[in-house]
Amino acid sequence: MTGQSFSSISLRQVTREVGVVPTAFYRHFDDMESLGRALVIEELGGTLATLSDSLQIGRKRSFDRQIAKSIQLFLYMVSDQPYYWQFLVSERYGGSESVRKAINELVKKHAQSLADDLALQPAFTHINDYDRRLLAEAGVNMFFSWIIDWLELTYTEDHDDEIDLNVIEENKQLMLHNCTRQAQMLFYGAYNWKSSEETRLRD
Repeated sequence: MTGQSFSSISLRQVTREVGVVPTAFYRHFDDMESLGRALVIEELGGTLATLSDSLQIGRKRSFDRQIAKSIQLFLYMVSDQPYYWQFLVSERYGGSESVRKAINELVKKHAQSLADDLALQPAFTHINDYDRRLLAEAGVNMFFSWIIDWLELTYTEDHDDEIDLNVIEENKQLMLHNCTRQAQMLFYGAYNWKSSEETRLRD
């Protein structure tokens, strides 16, 4: 949250913040890279599992306000763990290769579970497996693109005593509206998509 990348944080900084001696660190992790991987696997894995369970991923369900509900749930989960999501967004394309790989592996795994879920929903059975995978990846990437803007709103709300909370709430509702509309355009568009449609890279 201070703008420092994970790869630039030293082991001594971590142990000083936690209040332990550096040797205690090695009882749990081999190095900073293994700490970063653990943060991703344990936290992101658990968060995505909770999100999937809350959204009933893997089960046929009604789509009545499903898009709006899923976006609200996701962004409120981001609000609950702002430091962690800041870490994820910053390091997804950051300097630590092992952390970057761990994030990308979990994101791809989650995208595949979403693609499998779409195959269960009547609205997307007409799309082939390849296109459902592309749709799921587009959805996951779109969700991740909202995180920083949402964190800016929640961070300002928590740390600026002079801010008008009514303005923050209005901005939050506007963002929820815009995000929901973006997702609707993506998934409603997919509903009308034909997998037989040809994609040309050149005329």
